[in-house]
Amino acid sequence: MTASYDVAILGAGPAGCAAATLLSQHGHSVALVRPRTPPAAKLAESVPPSARRILDELALLTTVETAGVHPSRGNSVWWSGRDVRHETFAGDQPGFYVDRASLEALLTDAAAGAGATVWERTTARSADQTEDGWRVHCETEGRTRTELRAPWVIDCTGRHGLLARSEGRMPDRSTSTLALVQWWRLRGGQSTELAHHTLVESYADGWAWSVPLDAEVRCFAAMIEGHPTEQSSRTVESMLRAELAKTCHVAPILEGATPEGEAFACPASLYTAKRFGRPGLLLAGDAGSFIDPLSSFGVKKALFSGWLAGIVAHTAMVDSTMTDTAVRFFDRREADVYRTYRKLSADFFEVAASTYGTPYWEKRAVAARRAGGEDAGAPSDPDRLAPAVPEAEVRRAFDAIRSRMALNARPGSTLRSIRQPGIDGHLIVLEEHLASRAYPEGMRYVRGVDLRPLVAVAPDHADVPEAWAAYNRVAPPVTLPDYLTALATAFAAGFLEHSRD
Repeated sequence: MTASYDVAILGAGPAGCAAATLLSQHGHSVALVRPRTPPAAKLAESVPPSARRILDELALLTTVETAGVHPSRGNSVWWSGRDVRHETFAGDQPGFYVDRASLEALLTDAAAGAGATVWERTTARSADQTEDGWRVHCETEGRTRTELRAPWVIDCTGRHGLLARSEGRMPDRSTSTLALVQWWRLRGGQSTELAHHTLVESYADGWAWSVPLDAEVRCFAAMIEGHPTEQSSRTVESMLRAELAKTCHVAPILEGATPEGEAFACPASLYTAKRFGRPGLLLAGDAGSFIDPLSSFGVKKALFSGWLAGIVAHTAMVDSTMTDTAVRFFDRREADVYRTYRKLSADFFEVAASTYGTPYWEKRAVAARRAGGEDAGAPSDPDRLAPAVPEAEVRRAFDAIRSRMALNARPGSTLRSIRQPGIDGHLIVLEEHLASRAYPEGMRYVRGVDLRPLVAVAPDHADVPEAWAAYNRVAPPVTLPDYLTALATAFAAGFLEHSRD
């Protein structure tokens, strides 16, 4: 059997469903290949409030909100033996907790509702690219074989990486991480304080986390050194219990709890691709890279990656002259996101390494710092593609702003405008970016703040609150902290400078 489509999407996780939904919404014919759900889909997922924007962009927010998912309102962290740090999400719009299988079912139904053809219980076995496009060889349960033909393929097969492996995806061999996972029903239900919080606790040779699924059930996991093939003769549940017993704060929550289903182990080692796309092929979500679960941003990363992959394929199909530009934009953005999260995790690993002094943390600290870039600046916003200005320079610029009686801003002496790719609606387009001698590649957004109107209006106002208010009148409103970060970055990058008092 042979079937032809505009795009074949291999894998129906968050990335695959996001790409399928967007492309279907734009009238493209889409095959969404959905294999049988693996046991690891029992893993619970934390979807942060910041993912609401991308869900809304895909018209999926209401679908998720009305599915009865458990609200996520923050984190409670015991790191390196320090006192608990409670982090409550700002605003009245929470994130979500949901098990992976239920989330995938919701998102797959939404993709089908948008017009995608879902090939249920079907696995892509191989794919060949010819002059006429891709031929994807699939097998459905029952041994039925199908050949899907499409000019574009988006590999969303996660860790399996059907095409990603042949495209040069590289594991981080400096460490190996194994996740031990199980659900438990708590005696007496959740405590009020932690009922809607992710729990994270480090210990000498690993770290544990737990997320709630409802008022009584929590998923617990321990992240240890190892690989699934290296498991001992002990059961996974006994291994997990032994690891959680090393914690001081997570372990007591399990007292009197009863298991819900079997424990399982799944690989959680890191990897990234040498390239994330070329004309006709994109690696989205976990197929291209896997970030440390410590970030709690895995689902958001996958959703955004799939959404962007859909935009890139859509752009290429409606304007073939933009294909190379769009693919390069995707490749750079995906590589930037991986480096960003690696750099963020390095700070936590280094603190743990200094506290425990164990190989587990020391190896991870070195690897994360190397992958994030020893001399890299502050991580750029994962939702916006922009060069990173060193954090120390931004801080110095911020201190200079605070110390002055008046802002007295003027355009930087080397400020110029260049055309760089960016997202306009659901297309990759060439748009104006700001550049300087220090940042010749150009920059457009910082923390969601558009630097072009910021630099245009700041010289007209001596007072920062006035400049912020003026920005909000000509651009989508932003918070004062985000505006201040972007303003300091503009000075640090040379887009603005202070005139003499």
